[in-house]
Amino acid sequence: MEKKTIHMIDVTDFRLSDGSGSAEWFAGAFETLGIDGEMDLVIHNGTAGEHPSIDGCCGGGRGVIISGSHGPVWEEKQWIPPLIDLIREIHARGGWMLGVCFGHQALGHALGGEVVMNPRGREMGTVPVYLTGEGKASPLFSGFSSGDMASLAHRTHVSHLPEGAVRLAYNRMTPNQSFAIGRSFGYQPHPELTPHHLRLMTDLYGSVLIRKEKFVDDKEHLASFRESFVDTPSSMAVLRNFVSMTAQE
Repeated sequence: MEKKTIHMIDVTDFRLSDGSGSAEWFAGAFETLGIDGEMDLVIHNGTAGEHPSIDGCCGGGRGVIISGSHGPVWEEKQWIPPLIDLIREIHARGGWMLGVCFGHQALGHALGGEVVMNPRGREMGTVPVYLTGEGKASPLFSGFSSGDMASLAHRTHVSHLPEGAVRLAYNRMTPNQSFAIGRSFGYQPHPELTPHHLRLMTDLYGSVLIRKEKFVDDKEHLASFRESFVDTPSSMAVLRNFVSMTAQE
């Protein structure tokens, strides 16, 4: 079986206390899924403006994953406009794309949707995500039952989908947890994050969660919250499904 090539554009502009970022999280997820031997994972530092070539990432057996990041898609960071242009070009060429968290929002923004601060506030932790009828039929969610748990950490969301996009998943906090438009897929949750990494992320933003956002009441509440995270195997399987889908020409 010929190996697939997955280009991951890593735009995570922060590190956890263990030194890890998106490159390590995704590599670990593919290893956990047991498909790391079936693919070559090529990492591109998106915050440094590194991108795959269009010809190199479009076609059967090739795909692009855009990671999460800190901050919204409208921030004035020099690496964001070139990424938006790249998304549009890959989509126009019919390449396979999966945007995760920030990547999901960047894809929605690039293709004509709207991204805003979520008026319901921050969504973080391990929470249920529900599938629409289209989501239940999508190969992206093979093995994912409506209401399965997923790990999230975001304040902004795709409030309006691009024209022609199909909503695949939702929940109370976020009406567009996933969407598809052609071979481009947005997925707001973090399928790559383990409870360990989510706890470290909670520690990183602990003072913000308590004092600024009042997401939790105090340190005791924060400690209880960080112990509520669980593994999300069906959410992680979204990555395996995406890689399998790239085999199509």
